[in-house]
Amino acid sequence: MTNATYHVPVVQTHYARILVEVFSDYGLNKHELLSDAGLPADLFNMNSDFLPSESIKRLIFLTSSQLGVTKFTDLLTLVLRRRIIPNVLHQFASFDTIGNAMEHIADIFHIDSPGSAVSFEMNHGHTWFCRFSDEANTTTSDWSEMFAIIYITELICTLTNTKWVPSKVRLQSRCGDIVKSALPNQCQVFIGQEQTGVYIPDDILSIPIQISESSPATETPNIQWHTSFTDSVFELLRPYVRERNLSVEDAAQLLSFSVRTFQRKLKNEGTSFRHIKESLMYCVSCELMEEGHSLTYISNQLGYTSISHFSRAFKRVSGLSPKVYKRSIALNAPNT
Repeated sequence: MTNATYHVPVVQTHYARILVEVFSDYGLNKHELLSDAGLPADLFNMNSDFLPSESIKRLIFLTSSQLGVTKFTDLLTLVLRRRIIPNVLHQFASFDTIGNAMEHIADIFHIDSPGSAVSFEMNHGHTWFCRFSDEANTTTSDWSEMFAIIYITELICTLTNTKWVPSKVRLQSRCGDIVKSALPNQCQVFIGQEQTGVYIPDDILSIPIQISESSPATETPNIQWHTSFTDSVFELLRPYVRERNLSVEDAAQLLSFSVRTFQRKLKNEGTSFRHIKESLMYCVSCELMEEGHSLTYISNQLGYTSISHFSRAFKRVSGLSPKVYKRSIALNAPNT
């Protein structure tokens, strides 16, 4: 499996729910977290398997800003150790040592976060867990690097049953003050690198993997993700269409593209944002009608200024008016 097959970095919705749940339990306002991070308002009820990684990056940045570096780092470490990493341990059961598992780390990560650019590389006799982002030196990139470093550190500690801490870290950031403040003083930090990296020494790589019997015995099913950029965009934007009238600027920001790049990538697959938006409107409208909502509610929910505007848009896509479609649902509903 190669990273090239994934066009939009995503993360499983399950993990977003865990983070929001824990942060709100810690005293932060759940609705504000969802709104400010750009996460769907119905995150805990939606049935989409994946969300754009950009929303999770903003969630981490916003929460860290409210809690402060030390408190947030401690909380994130706890969440990873107790709630997130246990869900992936079964993927390491077939590997003998940490080194053997690291050789396959890209495939393992792609199951939970398709599109994540991680690798295991040797450089001048040193072996590194690496993670690349093309958004270095942004408001969220420092915390994204911190998340990756804490994640791999806690993962190795769990798999080796040790309290290992990294001795060398590479950062894409040109500053790195946030990361430095959360690492041990003896850890060497190299800034302005091509990739984020955590040095993993040979003595750690040779340790046999130790998965505790108390770890979850049930494997979470692998969720298949879309290899078409258009399909990926459609699925990722669908939860957001239920709550607002998405512009092309909104969509590009959610997916972490410039508007120009976003439109070009859609054009390369023979489509446009307008076409996707109309398809999303039709799909979500049908879902809401089948849930029993009124046309007024649906029109407002999708951001139309009037029912007549909504009706024209619906008929343009389906060939039917929403009233006719809603009537057909009622006629085809099983008798109770």
